[in-house]
Amino acid sequence: MTWDVVVRVGSDVYEPPARGGIPRLVTVFEQFTDPNFVRNNSLDLIRTKTGREPPPIAVDLIHMAMAVYSADLRVNRKHGKDRWSRTFLLHLPVAEHERWAASEPLLSRMLRYLTGDAWEVRFRDRAPLTVPPPGQQQLTPPRVVSLFSGGLDSLVGAIDLLNDGATVALVGHHGAGITNGVQQAVLQSLGARYATAITPFLFHAQPPKLRAKDGETSMRSRSILFLSLGIAVAATLGPGTPLYVAENGLISLNVPLTPSRSGSSSTRTTHPHFLALLRELLAALEVNVPIETPYRFKTKGEMMRGCRDQATLAQASASSMSCSHPESGRFRGRSPSQHCGYCVPCIIRRASLHAAGLPQNQYSIDVLTQPPGADTDTGRDFRAFHMALERLGAARPTRFLFDVLSTGPLPSADAAQYADVYRRGMAEVRGLLG
Repeated sequence: MTWDVVVRVGSDVYEPPARGGIPRLVTVFEQFTDPNFVRNNSLDLIRTKTGREPPPIAVDLIHMAMAVYSADLRVNRKHGKDRWSRTFLLHLPVAEHERWAASEPLLSRMLRYLTGDAWEVRFRDRAPLTVPPPGQQQLTPPRVVSLFSGGLDSLVGAIDLLNDGATVALVGHHGAGITNGVQQAVLQSLGARYATAITPFLFHAQPPKLRAKDGETSMRSRSILFLSLGIAVAATLGPGTPLYVAENGLISLNVPLTPSRSGSSSTRTTHPHFLALLRELLAALEVNVPIETPYRFKTKGEMMRGCRDQATLAQASASSMSCSHPESGRFRGRSPSQHCGYCVPCIIRRASLHAAGLPQNQYSIDVLTQPPGADTDTGRDFRAFHMALERLGAARPTRFLFDVLSTGPLPSADAAQYADVYRRGMAEVRGLLG
C-alpha cells in the first residue's frame, strides 16, 4: 500500500490525481486554521532570533523534513506488507524546483536508509511566502550552530565549543512531553557560565494528533527534522556556518545487539552513512553548511572524560536526559522526568558516567541491584547487552569490523577506527555490567 503525503503551503489547494483506494495524508504549513496544520515555530523563531529571512531552499528543507516526520508518526508500521516497511509518495511544493528535482534519487535513497521505508518525492513550484518586516538582528550573531537535544553528548559538545571561545547557536527540538523542560534546565546550567555566548533556538513541531493505536512510536525520521532545523539556522546565519553534531561513535553506529535487531529496526539517526548522504544532498542543493561530527571516534565515556570544563559538566549533567522513554516513571509512581534505567541509552549513559567517574542519576529501575527479568519488557535491552557482551567476549578485531560494516557503508579509511570505538564502547558497558 502506498500512502500519498500531500504538502500544502500558504493558500495552496493542490490535490494529486485520484488513485482508487490509495490513502492520503495532508500536511499543511502557513494555514493556521486548517485541521492538518503542523503546529511549529520554525520560521518565526529563525526570523526573530536572526533578524533575517531563511533562504528559500532552507524553508523547503524544513517543510520536507516536517512532512516526512509527520508521515512517519501518523502511519503505523503494521500497514506495511511486512508489518514494518511502508511506502510513501511525497508531493512537495518547493521554491527551487530544478535543484530538488535533480536531487530526488539521492533524497529518496537517504530517506529509505534512515526510516527503512520506500520513498518517492514529486516536486511542484511553491509560491513565495509572505515575509513579515525584518526583526532586529542579534548584536553578536553566533559563529557556529550545534544540535542540542538535552542529552549528555550534546551537552559536552556545547561545553567544548563554548570553552574554546565560540559563540554558539544551540538548536533544540521538542514536541509534546518533557523534552522542552529538560532543554531549558540544561540551558540554565550552561548559562551560569557561558550566558553571553549562547543563542538558544528551541523549536517546537507537533503534527496533528491521531488516536494512540493509529500512530507510530518508532520515530526513525526525527533526526532529519532535527538536522534540517540546524541546517536552516546555519544557512540563515550565512554561507559556511558549520553545524556540529555531538554524538559518540557507539550510539552513531548503533550496531544491533542481537540478530533480531538488525536492519531498519535499528535506528540510524546519526549513522555515518546517513550523514554522508545528507552532506551529498546539501552539496547538490548548493547549501553551504558543513556538518561536523567531532566525536565520531570517541565513546560516550571518553567524551565525558575529555570535556574541557569538568565543573560545568558535573553540574549540568544532572539536568540532562538520555532516556528513550523518560515518562515511564509516572506509571511507577515516580517522577516523569526520571531515567528509566533499563533502555539502551540509559545503560550506555550509566556506563559512560561510571567510566568517567562522574555522579550517577537516579534511575526508575536499577538494573544492577534489581535486574529485570529477561522475558519482560523492561529486561529486553538488559538481556540483549549481556548476549552481545557474551558474543564479543573473546572476539578478534575482525569481529568488530564485521559488525560495524553490517550497519551500512563506511569510508574504508575510517572503518578500523569505527570498529575500535565500537569495541571500546562495549567495553565501557562491560565495565558497568560485569
